[in-house]
Amino acid sequence: MKLQSITVLVTLLSSAAAYAQPPSGARICADPHGQAPPAAYASIAAKLGAEIVQLAAPVTAGSLERCHVLLMQVPSQEIKADERDAIVAFVRAGGSLLVAFDEERRAPLEPPHVNELIAAFGMKLTADTEYLHNTGAIVKKGTINAADRELPFSGGRAVEGGTPFGWQLNQSGEAAQAYVAFATPDGGKVVVFGDAMATLLLGTPEGVRLTGVPRDPSRTTYWGKDSAIFMDELLTWLAR
Repeated sequence: MKLQSITVLVTLLSSAAAYAQPPSGARICADPHGQAPPAAYASIAAKLGAEIVQLAAPVTAGSLERCHVLLMQVPSQEIKADERDAIVAFVRAGGSLLVAFDEERRAPLEPPHVNELIAAFGMKLTADTEYLHNTGAIVKKGTINAADRELPFSGGRAVEGGTPFGWQLNQSGEAAQAYVAFATPDGGKVVVFGDAMATLLLGTPEGVRLTGVPRDPSRTTYWGKDSAIFMDELLTWLAR
């Protein structure tokens, strides 16, 4: 009985450690090559005791020096070679990188050179997957999130390499291509999305898969009720 109790205690402590809070004062830095993070990230950061800081171009080793997390939200401007080198060095020194991308019509792979950046971590964004309007995605309970999460997806790419933990759903509602994956190179953390909707906190409990008018957000209620809690979990993992 005593051995059983010790085993249960160790399991509980391990679970608590897996979802531990980041250190107070963490800096979440917004990359200057794309969109600013949603305003709602401020409340997530405040809960973590963190602050969000907008970086100016160009990104350098100096500008990243006090960052814990670098957010690249749908970059559209060229990430130059020296900036890529600084970002790779930042991650390999223990920093965290989140890259949220999208389908070609909204986020062309060139000129940002995103694949050249994430190739350093063995990852790649593919060409667009087959378009299914409001098809949704699922991420599974694991290293980052404490339960399965339903997320929006409506046009995007697959992610190759890394450890997949989220999948675009197919017509039948089954997991298809991996659309979000993570890597932990040299103690750093990298997460790459092939669709940015969850990172923009889209999706509602009222959404119904495969409904709405294709490519018309004003006439679509997107499926994917868990974007907010998922991004809370993800930013917590990246910042600690």
